[in-house]
Amino acid sequence: MYDAIVVGGGHHGLTCATYLARAGKRVVVLEHKPWLGGMTYSRETVAEAPGFVMNPCAVDLLFTNLEPSIINELRLESFGLRQTSPEPWGAYLGPEGQSIGLWRSLDRTVEEIQRYSKRDASKFAQLCEMWCDFWYVAAPYLMDHPTRPRAKTVAELGWRAVRKRRNLAPVARMLMASPHQLIETMFTSDEVKSLLAIYASGSEAPLREPGSGAVLGVIMMHIGWGIKRPIGGMAEFTKALTACLHHHGGESRTEASVEEILVRDGEASGVRLANGEVLHGKQVVAAVDPVTLMCKLVDPAHVSTEVLDEVRNIRINGWGINNTKIDVALSRRPKLLCDRPELWGSYMLIGDSMEYVDRALHGAILGHIPPETPMWALMPSAFDRSQVPPGSPGDTMYLFCTAVPQKFADGSGWQQHRQPFATQAIAKVDEMAPGFADTVIGSWVKSPDELREMTHEGSYVVADMSLNQMGPNRPTAALSGYRTPIPGLWHTGAGAHPMGGVHGWAGRTTARTVLKSL
Repeated sequence: MYDAIVVGGGHHGLTCATYLARAGKRVVVLEHKPWLGGMTYSRETVAEAPGFVMNPCAVDLLFTNLEPSIINELRLESFGLRQTSPEPWGAYLGPEGQSIGLWRSLDRTVEEIQRYSKRDASKFAQLCEMWCDFWYVAAPYLMDHPTRPRAKTVAELGWRAVRKRRNLAPVARMLMASPHQLIETMFTSDEVKSLLAIYASGSEAPLREPGSGAVLGVIMMHIGWGIKRPIGGMAEFTKALTACLHHHGGESRTEASVEEILVRDGEASGVRLANGEVLHGKQVVAAVDPVTLMCKLVDPAHVSTEVLDEVRNIRINGWGINNTKIDVALSRRPKLLCDRPELWGSYMLIGDSMEYVDRALHGAILGHIPPETPMWALMPSAFDRSQVPPGSPGDTMYLFCTAVPQKFADGSGWQQHRQPFATQAIAKVDEMAPGFADTVIGSWVKSPDELREMTHEGSYVVADMSLNQMGPNRPTAALSGYRTPIPGLWHTGAGAHPMGGVHGWAGRTTARTVLKSL
């Protein structure tokens, strides 16, 4: 019998299992795909470009610079993980050659903005200071249990809040505002407005949605802490995490599809695989989305109607906006219109104006592909030549298009829209880098259809990160704190506290919680 069975081999499931194994528990991870990692994996997706390594989902370790980091706690570098820190980590590219580099250094970022507006540069610095203070205060809570934080966490929160109290009230007001309101209130230059609007479009909500102002806080966090990128692609992060799991005695199995989580005498007792095999465990941790867990893997006879209704009504892609990710292989690196080659490896925020972004999101809500194509684009191979064949002058491109419909109003599917949309997105990048389209060897499109095969309703964050689905209510009140109504059954992942993203915090805190029951 296992001490714990972890269903789902994404990075949160692997993290949870590794911490349990490190504590001396017998644990196994079951993953239905042929590979581990969930959305943290790498593949040669472009058929016309063998040897070009792409990252179909996540490309960066966005929050692992915040300590305590799972990378340092688990000593993942000793298991082969190597990282780089791209600088600048982000940039805005305008339609007429405008550019704003986003650096870990606030002073350097402010200097970039001053080229367009000294007033906006000052306001940006103030905004960054306020949000960095907020993240400094909130970090201990984000890395702990949402309803039963440890005493030292509560004490740390109080101490940090007293130190940074001057900026907490303004941030609280910003949390309740919309990105559009904040941008229009604080800034005047089109360049800064566009930069922030394009970044905010990644939240899959309209710019005028109240209570979504926190998305602008994330960009400020990266200015304070930067980002990390695994050398060799996201699969290298998964490999190191898996190696650490095995080092501590944990097991992992791929192509092991769980058909049912077994419940005996009211408690979770194990799992039954699709091939009929039964595994028994003292605890079961489901690193899957909550709808799949409670509505498909558990017999509804063990769950109350109230809980099932709550889970079925979790808000997921509530506005009907989704994203499409395009991998592009290039034969050579073209020249940017702004003539700043150092920006290629950063998150290049592309979009003509805030109104341009607004129109794109509105079109997606209405159920059609808008002519506007705001995106986050980057070239992983600019900082890591291991992702292209040895000696190749080519490059890999990652186009994250932030405003496409979850479903089409005319009932059509992505099969007929996939290639035309890729052409549209490539043409948009060509405006920022003339000749880009001529260097394309091939492309691969991951539409909302492919995302739906990976997670319920095709959401990266599993449950919308609206204020009513965060903290002690993530993803719902009945499933908060990693527990479920069934003793011995837990859940973790992007749909659990604290949020989506590659950081492993949910997996780590789930493991700490489960250990108290073992």
